[in-house]
Amino acid sequence: MMRLLVVVAFLVAVVIAEEDHSADFEKIDERLDRLTSRLQGLVDNIDNRVDPERIRRAHSLEQRVVRLEGDGCGDREFQCGSDNPQCVGALLVCDGVKDCRNGHDEENCELPTASGASFEGHVISDSCTKRRPDIISFDITKVRRDNYFNTVAFVNANIRISYDGPQRSGSVVLPTTGYYNFGQQRLVLNPPESDRLLLTCDFDGYNLNRCNGEIKHEASLEVCATILFTRA
Repeated sequence: MMRLLVVVAFLVAVVIAEEDHSADFEKIDERLDRLTSRLQGLVDNIDNRVDPERIRRAHSLEQRVVRLEGDGCGDREFQCGSDNPQCVGALLVCDGVKDCRNGHDEENCELPTASGASFEGHVISDSCTKRRPDIISFDITKVRRDNYFNTVAFVNANIRISYDGPQRSGSVVLPTTGYYNFGQQRLVLNPPESDRLLLTCDFDGYNLNRCNGEIKHEASLEVCATILFTRA
């Protein structure tokens, strides 16, 4: 009888111990859930900080500020950037050789005006074009890069102009040629008409979907119209 009582007492103790451990396990599960949630939050924050799209937007904004304030380099030079600024010739950019100490001249070499690219532009100001359009667009129809001079991409393009004024309205397509300079991050389209007005569009090296356009007199390079282009 005594032995039976001892066995029963032991079993009761085991049951109580299991109940106690069960409560402990529940607490541990709750703590693990909280820790997992916090860890996921940290991972999300890290992902956001290294998200390529966020980084690209930040660099794009930085480059727009630099263009407004100046980067210390000439118009035919490229600013390598970083904490140790350096200017190199624009024609040395994207030639397959690292000329910047930090190698930045070979980092952003994707062509934003590849064959088939289309950009639509909203005219901001215009004091020189004969049609005074609200919308100017361009389509890249052909691209050529020479092995011996690959820092420039030569292009064929169509400039499309739609205009609607009190005296006349319509649209016109003007075939032209030009080039994209990787060092200046600039597209230049040669004058398609006898008025000798050329079109340039400056990218920032990070956002390939927009550029700041200007129409200039070919002889003086005086700016007489400004346009904001976005990829169509």
